[in-house]
Amino acid sequence: MKKICKRCSVPFSCREDRIDLCSCRKVTLVSGVRDYIKENYGDCLCPKCLKEANASYYAFDVNPAFLQKNKNS
Repeated sequence: MKKICKRCSVPFSCREDRIDLCSCRKVTLVSGVRDYIKENYGDCLCPKCLKEANASYYAFDVNPAFLQKNKNS
């Protein structure tokens, strides 16, 4: 199935019918990134954006647990 990335608007192939063959399975996400994507984008992201979201999850203070710690400090 063709989808449009909710983050960068690039078309990509999604294999919801065969998740074991989907390109997203090749990206290992750190804890919390899946929830962050679901809450902020509501649908699949392209493999490039998955990798970027994964890499920037802590770097840009996106992690809600990290933000909560800073608010209480």
